[in-house]
Amino acid sequence: MSAEVLAKNVTASMWPVSVARDGFSVEEAATVRQHFAPFKLATAGNQALYTYLNMAEFFPHHLVARQGGVRSLPLKPNADLMALQVSSALGEVSVESLLEDPRSRLQGLIVVHRGEIVLEHYPGMREEDSHLWWSVAKVPAGVLIEQLVDEGKLKLNVSVASYLPGFKKTAWARVTVGQVLNMCSGIDALDTPEGYANPDSGIGRLIYAEAILTRAGHEPLGHDQALRSMVLAQEPGSRYEYSSANTNILSLLIERVTGMRYSEVLQERIWSKIGAEGDALMGLTPEGRAIAHGMFSSRLRDLARFGLLFTPGGHNPAVIPASALKRLATYKNGQRAYLNAPLAVKKAQALLGAAPVAAPSQWDALFSDGDLFKSGYDGQALYVSPSREVVIAMYSTSREKSAYRLLRPIAEYFSD
Repeated sequence: MSAEVLAKNVTASMWPVSVARDGFSVEEAATVRQHFAPFKLATAGNQALYTYLNMAEFFPHHLVARQGGVRSLPLKPNADLMALQVSSALGEVSVESLLEDPRSRLQGLIVVHRGEIVLEHYPGMREEDSHLWWSVAKVPAGVLIEQLVDEGKLKLNVSVASYLPGFKKTAWARVTVGQVLNMCSGIDALDTPEGYANPDSGIGRLIYAEAILTRAGHEPLGHDQALRSMVLAQEPGSRYEYSSANTNILSLLIERVTGMRYSEVLQERIWSKIGAEGDALMGLTPEGRAIAHGMFSSRLRDLARFGLLFTPGGHNPAVIPASALKRLATYKNGQRAYLNAPLAVKKAQALLGAAPVAAPSQWDALFSDGDLFKSGYDGQALYVSPSREVVIAMYSTSREKSAYRLLRPIAEYFSD
C-alpha cells in the first residue's frame, strides 16, 4: 500500500490517535456513545479508537486481577532503535518516523531486551491505559491448554466431544484437541470479512452470538449453540485455517476440565504469575461466555510481561510448561497443516517480510529461527524472539498492517 493510499484511509473526520494520548473530552466520549454501533468496530475510525481503550463501557466484562509483586522492567533506552530504517506503507522510514506519523495510527510500542525496556513510546494512548488485544488474546488460551495437557487433564489426540458431551452429535466430534489448538480443525468458520458480515455463516453465527456484530430483526443463536451448529469444510488436521471458533472451543474445554470460569482460570494460572502492574479485563457475550478469541484488554507493559514467558530469561515453568516449549521447537522445521496452506504462508510473509514455517498453539507464525508472532484485528501485535531475548508489543487502531514490518528488523538488531 502506498503512502497516498494510506493517507486516503485516514479521513479528515478521523481523530488523530493523539486524542487518546491526551485524554478524550466529555464531548468526544458522548459523541461515541451516542452513535455507537457494533459494526463500526471494523472501520478503525473514531469509535474504535475510543472503544478499544474503553471496552467495558460497551460490553460486559470480568476483572482479571493482578496479584503479587510487579515484575521490574528497568529502563535502558537505545536510541539506535528509533533510527532503525524499516519498510512500511510510508516507504523506507525510521521507527521514530513511523511512530510519529499520524497516518500510521500506532498507539503504543514497547521493546524489551533481556528484561529491560529499550524502547517505549505512546503516540496514541497513556501508559496506564488498557487497550484491547483482539486476537493476541488467543495465545493465553493456547497456554492454558498446554498447561492442562502437561497435567494430564487433556490429551491432544482425543476428540473435543470426549470432554464436551454436548458436542457429541456435532462436527466437532471428529476433531481432536490438538487440531483445535493448532487451527486445523477443518471446521467451516474461516475468519473473513465476508464471514463476519453474514450472520448465517459459521463464523458469523459466533460473532453475532457474541454481539460483536448485530443486525436489526436478527435473533442470534446462543454462544454454544452457534458453535454446535458449525459443519466441517475439510478433513480435520489436513490444512491450517484461521478461525476464532477454535479458540472459543478451547475456552469451553478449559472451563470443563477445571470447573472454573475462563476468566478466573486465566487470572489464577497466568495473570497472577507474570508480575503484572495492572488488572486486565475479559469481555463477555450477552449470556456471560468469555469472548476468549479477542476481547481481552491490558496495559502495554503487561502484554510485554506476558511475552517474556516465552524467553529463556523470563520463562516461568509454572505458566509455560517445558513440554509446551519442546512442542513448539518440534515445528521449527515446518508444520504439515500450515505448509498445506500456501495462501496463509504468503499472507504472513507479506506482513512480516519472512515466511513462517508453522502457526502452532494459537500463534500466527513460528519462524525457523524460533521467533513467534501473533496479531490482532486492527494492528495489535506480540512478537517474541526467544534466542535474542527480545519481546515487542504493539497497540494500534488501523486497518493497514505494514507496521508489522518493523517487528523482525527490531528483533534482528539484537542478533549476535
